[in-house]
Amino acid sequence: MFAQNAARARLPGVAYTIHVTSTPHGASGAASLMASAAQNYIGHAVFAANRGRMDIVEGGVESVLGKGDYVLFDSTDLVIVHPANKSFVALPHDVAAQTIERLQAIGVRMGITDDKVTMDSLSAGDTVAGIPTTHFRMTTAFTITVDAGIVQQRLGTESTTDYWIASLPGLPRNPLLSANGLSGPSAMTGMFKSISAKVDSAAKRMGSAVALKTSTTNRLIDAQGSSTTVEQTSIVSNIEHVDVDETSLVLPPDYKAVAFAGAEEAIAEDAGAKWRTLPRSRPTKRVRPRPD
Repeated sequence: MFAQNAARARLPGVAYTIHVTSTPHGASGAASLMASAAQNYIGHAVFAANRGRMDIVEGGVESVLGKGDYVLFDSTDLVIVHPANKSFVALPHDVAAQTIERLQAIGVRMGITDDKVTMDSLSAGDTVAGIPTTHFRMTTAFTITVDAGIVQQRLGTESTTDYWIASLPGLPRNPLLSANGLSGPSAMTGMFKSISAKVDSAAKRMGSAVALKTSTTNRLIDAQGSSTTVEQTSIVSNIEHVDVDETSLVLPPDYKAVAFAGAEEAIAEDAGAKWRTLPRSRPTKRVRPRPD
């Protein structure tokens, strides 16, 4: 077992605290759905050798993760780990696309129209975690049409995200702090392919910088004019350069894979295989954060 290896390495990396809060508003049925998926947590994260770990120290996301759980992640994938029962969930990066594909397989037709994406630079931003930032704002909007035969529905969506970004060596490939499409359907395929491409194109203006602070307002409007809004903020603090125990970035060998809530796919025999191997170490340039 890795934990018993006396010669285990300490990797140069970065540690930080992240505080995420979500607040839903509205009286429609979507409000309760959005409330159940709201993210409200404080996490302590470390990132080294292009792999990270975030431990939930307060709060969580209902039915997904909570205090005592942690997330392992890299630039493409993540797993949610539940130490209490020695299990983990490999979260599909295309979970939304999979859900849509299942609906389409039973005859539900869906599409997107009127998609728009804009990006504005708002000059210098706040100082976050002792680091000067640049302020950007991304706005996305589109209409989802759903045709299930006897039921047709049109849902309008509007999303505005303010990003306070900075270039911080050691974190440019950190997906939890990516400034690329945090509020939009980035990386989605299928019917979201067109707007996803627009989001990614707009986000290129921010380069490889990370988002040290975000503020997002998502609004969903149904055909009757009822709307539900979710406000979400994410703030990074306590950034410091540390040496990370490489074994903390690896799944324990006796942890078992379980299915993601609501997923029907069988669990692959090699689920979690990449997370049972040590990360590859790469040099990390150290920069001391400026004091507030």
